[in-house]
Amino acid sequence: MAYREVTGADRLKVVAYLVLMIFFNVITAVVLMPRAWPWGFIIWLIVCFCGSLFLLVRWHAKVTAYRCAACAEEYEISFFTDFISPHIPNMKYLKCPDCGEKGWAEVLMKVD
Repeated sequence: MAYREVTGADRLKVVAYLVLMIFFNVITAVVLMPRAWPWGFIIWLIVCFCGSLFLLVRWHAKVTAYRCAACAEEYEISFFTDFISPHIPNMKYLKCPDCGEKGWAEVLMKVD
């Protein structure tokens, strides 16, 4: 699999998906609040939030890869690892499968 550096368009796409997720959850809350208050509202809001978060992380895990800061190995991670690993913009704290070092790996995009 080939990888490339993250571009401004890639960052914009992530922001757009985040805004879409937030918008979806706010609209869901506004629609459900008068109809299902209080417990139905809370349960449906949790379901919608968790579902949209699941879709966002699944998409991110499918389109990204990482480069180890210590050995420059490029590798992909699972959905679960993507979900639980701490991250900052363009970096994720991971353990390299090649050298075993833990550190901030650089985010890369998969090339189709």
